[in-house]
Amino acid sequence: MLHNDDPEEMLKIICTVRKHIMTGGPKRLPFTVPSLVFSALRLVRQLQGQDGDVIGGEVPATPKKIFQLLNQTIEALSTVPAPELALRLYLQCAEAASDCDLEPVAYEFFTQAFILYEEEIADSKAQFTAIHLIIGTLQRMNVFGIENRDTLTHKATGYSAKLLKKPDQCRAVYACSHLFWVDDQDGIKDGERVLLCLKRSLRIANAAQQMASATRGSSGPVTLFVEILNKYIYFFEKGNPQITSAAIQGLIELITTEMQSDSTTPDPASDAFFASTLRYIQFQKQKGGVMGEKYESVKV
Repeated sequence: MLHNDDPEEMLKIICTVRKHIMTGGPKRLPFTVPSLVFSALRLVRQLQGQDGDVIGGEVPATPKKIFQLLNQTIEALSTVPAPELALRLYLQCAEAASDCDLEPVAYEFFTQAFILYEEEIADSKAQFTAIHLIIGTLQRMNVFGIENRDTLTHKATGYSAKLLKKPDQCRAVYACSHLFWVDDQDGIKDGERVLLCLKRSLRIANAAQQMASATRGSSGPVTLFVEILNKYIYFFEKGNPQITSAAIQGLIELITTEMQSDSTTPDPASDAFFASTLRYIQFQKQKGGVMGEKYESVKV
C-alpha cells in the first residue's frame, strides 16, 4: 500500500505509479488498478472537508482533483474489459464522494456505473450481483438532492424489474424498497413507494410460481413469498403507515394456502423459514409493549 504523510507528495506518488500501471496491459490492470484506487481513496479520506472547487494548480491535493484522476483510471478497466470490477470501483468512489459532500462527483460515478451495467454486463448472474451493489450503495448515500436521488432510484428499480430470471427480479425489486425508507435520513420516509415495491415484488413472485407450474408441473417452493413477508414485517416495525397488520395477515394466509397446495414443491428450508418467521411474530405478541400491540391482530 502506498503511503506518505504529506498529501501533496502522496498525490505525486499516486500519479507516478498510475503512469506505470496504465502500461501494464489487459492482463495486469485488473490486479493493479484496485490497489491504486484504494490508495487514492485513503488520501481522499485524509483530505475530507477540504474545498473540492479549489483550482488544482494552487492546491494540488484536493478530493475533487483525486476523483478526476480516479475516474480516468477506472475507465481503463472498462476497456480491458473488466466491467464488473470497474462498476464496483465506481461505486466505492461514489460513496467516498458522498462523504466529501461532492454531489456532482458522486452522481457522475453512479452514471458511469449505470452505463457499464447497461452496455457491458450481459451475464444474468453478474447483472443480479451488480444491481444489488448499486442498490446497497445508493441506500447509504446522503449527498443527493431530491431530483438526483429520484433519477438514480428510478433507474435502479427499472433495471431490477428487467432482470432475466423472475426470482432475481423479485429479490431486486423488494431490495429497492430500502431506497425509499432509510433510517438515518429523516427526509427519506416514503411509505407509499415502499409499498409499491413490495406489491410489485409480490406480483413477480406470483408470476414465478405460475411459470414454474406451467413448465415443470409444480409451482416450486414458497421461499420468495416468505422473503417478502419478512420485508413487510421489517417496514411494519419501522413504523411505515402503509404496511398494516392486515397486509401481514393476508400474506401469512397466502403462504399457508400455497404450502398446502398439491402443486407446491415441498421444501424443508422454506418450511423452516416460514415457521421461524411465525415464531418471531408470536414472540413479539407475547413480549407485549408497543410492538406487541402492533401485532395483536395478527393470527399465527
